[in-house]
Amino acid sequence: MNNKPEHKEMEFPARSASTTDQLFTWEEVRGFLDKETTRRSEYIARLLEALREKFGEEVMDVASKVIYNIGYEKGAMRARMVKEKQQKNDLESLAGLISHTTAKLYLGNQVEVDGDLMTVTEDYCPHPKKWHEMGFPLPKVTEYCLLFDQVDKGMIEGYNEKFEAELTGCWNLGENGVCQMYVRCKGAGK
Repeated sequence: MNNKPEHKEMEFPARSASTTDQLFTWEEVRGFLDKETTRRSEYIARLLEALREKFGEEVMDVASKVIYNIGYEKGAMRARMVKEKQQKNDLESLAGLISHTTAKLYLGNQVEVDGDLMTVTEDYCPHPKKWHEMGFPLPKVTEYCLLFDQVDKGMIEGYNEKFEAELTGCWNLGENGVCQMYVRCKGAGK
């Protein structure tokens, strides 16, 4: 007896059919976002820890490359969108894509472009706190921060191959209250 379902075309819903007229405060929305975001940071960390235990440290290298590539694909897609709109693929256009309403409200995102340097500053990230609550020591928390940062590094470098990103991870967030990313043209002075 074959218990496997037949593979046929399926159409997945684009969104929930649920709706409400209820209004929420920003603190309530932030709480919802934190809960959903940190669930995923926990899932990924637990999965990677189990894989690392079974297969060794190479798992983290593979994860880093995969996460970077996800970001790279996202950046390349954004570059195509900018090109189709006949806009410049420069730091200014990238700044507008990075500093959107949700990022500004939820993460405290601010972007500044000064010549050949773009500085992205965020004063909140729910991930490190969750990893710490899971019992991870500080070196492991920072390792996961830098791992998750690979999506941003990939996005920058996929957006424009002339750009490179430097990320501060949670060290800066924990010590100075902000997480920062610096984007420069490759070869520009640091």
